[in-house]
Amino acid sequence: MSTQIYKTLALAGSLLAVAVLAGCRKPDASLHVRRGTEFFEKTKYPEAIVEFRAALQANAKLGDVHLKLGDTYIKVGDGKNALREYARAADLLPDNVTAQIKAGSLLLLARSFEDAKSRADRALALDPKNTDAQILKGNVLAGLKDLDGAMTEYQETIAQDPTQINAYANLGTLQYAGGKKEEAEATFKKAVEAAPKSVDARLALANFYRATRRTAECEEALKGALQVDPGNAVANRALGLFYLASGRRLEAEPFFQTLAQTSKTDAASMTLADYYLAVKSFDKARKILTELSTHDEGSAVATTRLAVIDAAEGHRAQALDRLRGLLTKRPKDSAALLLSARLLLADGKRDEALAAVNATVAIEPNASAAGVAHLIAGQIYAATDHTKEAIEAFEQVLKIQPRPLAANLALARLHLAAGSMDKSLTYIQQALAIEPASPDARALLVRIDVRRGDLEKAKEDLALLQKAYPDAPAVHNLEALLQLGARRPDAARASYAKALKLDANDAEASDGLLHLDVATGHAKEAAARLDARLATGQPTAGALILAARTYASAGETAKAEATLRKAVEIDPAQLRAYAMLGQLYFSQKRLAEAEQSFREVIQRNPGSVPAATMLGMLLQQQGRTPEAEKEYQRILAIDARSAVAANNLACIYLDGNRNLDEALQLAQTAQQELVQEPHVADTLGWIYYKKDMLPAAIQHLESSAQKMPNDPTVLYHLGMAYKQSGDWNKARVALRQALTINPGFDGAGEAKKALAMIGA
Repeated sequence: MSTQIYKTLALAGSLLAVAVLAGCRKPDASLHVRRGTEFFEKTKYPEAIVEFRAALQANAKLGDVHLKLGDTYIKVGDGKNALREYARAADLLPDNVTAQIKAGSLLLLARSFEDAKSRADRALALDPKNTDAQILKGNVLAGLKDLDGAMTEYQETIAQDPTQINAYANLGTLQYAGGKKEEAEATFKKAVEAAPKSVDARLALANFYRATRRTAECEEALKGALQVDPGNAVANRALGLFYLASGRRLEAEPFFQTLAQTSKTDAASMTLADYYLAVKSFDKARKILTELSTHDEGSAVATTRLAVIDAAEGHRAQALDRLRGLLTKRPKDSAALLLSARLLLADGKRDEALAAVNATVAIEPNASAAGVAHLIAGQIYAATDHTKEAIEAFEQVLKIQPRPLAANLALARLHLAAGSMDKSLTYIQQALAIEPASPDARALLVRIDVRRGDLEKAKEDLALLQKAYPDAPAVHNLEALLQLGARRPDAARASYAKALKLDANDAEASDGLLHLDVATGHAKEAAARLDARLATGQPTAGALILAARTYASAGETAKAEATLRKAVEIDPAQLRAYAMLGQLYFSQKRLAEAEQSFREVIQRNPGSVPAATMLGMLLQQQGRTPEAEKEYQRILAIDARSAVAANNLACIYLDGNRNLDEALQLAQTAQQELVQEPHVADTLGWIYYKKDMLPAAIQHLESSAQKMPNDPTVLYHLGMAYKQSGDWNKARVALRQALTINPGFDGAGEAKKALAMIGA
């Protein structure tokens, strides 16, 4: 070995030894803590997190470091990790009041009320006069978020959806869940008594009064906070928001102006601009936002708000151009993407809107902006009859948003429309848990009551809405629905008329009156009124679909077809129009055109079970049984509980005398969904007959025959079951009746043979 090689190896060996020795040496926790603290003070929070975590790897029992790491996570908006670190710090530092309060505050935001209460109690045991601990205890008892946190949440909502410039009013009443209101109030007052110069204590008391709808006392507490510190940013913002939420908008301006003047921050100026947006003082808002758009920190938010003004003034194209410019520089700006999606949707550009919301989700799939994006996607899918995709999108919202009221309501509507009332009720109850007084949720309850035939409960649920909203068109529509359920069509007509008097464009009332006209033999008069209405403006695709339904009911099929084709021309994504065209062609025996219409729906939405079911039935009627079988199998792969597809596939298996076990399972599935449907009972009974399970066969076939006494096939099936069971007298009656009704029905030959055998 050469000397050079030896030296190289020796050097490598020395370096390896140093590395091994260094690896064996325990890391210096204090060094990492010092570095982390320096990074934190320089606002280099990601670097600080790395250092604090390294310190805890060296010594996991450093409670103060867990506390610092929690503070750092708060700075970067990572509440989940902050909660973990604060909880660990509180465990390691049981006598540290600050650790207990910080852990309790985040547990409160996570709605872990009992754990938060334990931390508050511990802090008060250590320091009974600690104002922050008393406020935490009061918030826990009332189940409240802290006021500043609630306002921050509101500001984030504005950032995600700046088009909702009236969202200030939605700040309204914060929810509380603890139930111990008297005890909570006493705690908040005790905090004020203990620290009369504390703004935070007075704000906490105001927050409690806001949540319990005691507006006068809330206002008094907020004014008290400003008497203590007239320039306090949080107090000025809180009182400004209070006046906005109370409808006293002009009184709010001085407090937002004070906030901007005293804070001298972009965030405070943005709050003032948002106020001007809310009261539609667009020129004042534009002046502030134009200045902010030149600042590095606030330029993106300000530019998005300027686009809001463009759109509000009717300049959507200008708004979209502004947003495109912003997204060219910042392609991952969620607020800009979401606003773009809404504006594109307003222009009818659904595909582009979906692309924008999908881009938002891709940025951070679990962020709050992604929840808003899924909500918009669900609304797009629902509007175009893509029910399966809409449900999936709204369910994603439930996973992300802490209070997904809109998604729960949307899911309730979709499931109600599909006839899944139990599922609908589940989502309504979840919506009411979020907002107990939600008029939309309570209106859906009334609709479920009526669908279930429980008219007394419907009256009770409707009474609450009648008291709260006596002049709302939606309430009159619900009255009409209840009256129709009670078979009082004249009263229903009067209720729909009241709704239209309040809102001449109310779609449900118009639709209801048209249905009443058709049901009472006045379809032609209804069609004439529609002609006049459609001639006065540019109807939407939805209005044309309603008109086509009325024309078809009046026997004006040519006009119905032309109207549906116009609806498709206006909005090619409206699947209902294609489906109705298919049904129209089907009724006219124009089977090739019907098939084309249903296939068009399926091409646009492969998950459309109704269109696929109609196609399967069409194929089955044409004798194209293998194709129908494949279509039904495809449907059941999409929705295993699709009752019509399950029943019809079971019939195909029955006719071929094959797969009887699978046919039985399919028929049982169909019956679970369509309990009262006699055709399903017939299918199930005939399968039991084929499997020689005669008592069950007779039970289901008798049920079917009672509801369809003039169907020869049902009577034939029942007669054969009686014959096989040895009850020949009943068999003769059923078989003779079947042949009397239709001597040439499909089973006539077998019926005659059976009668010959048992003696006609």
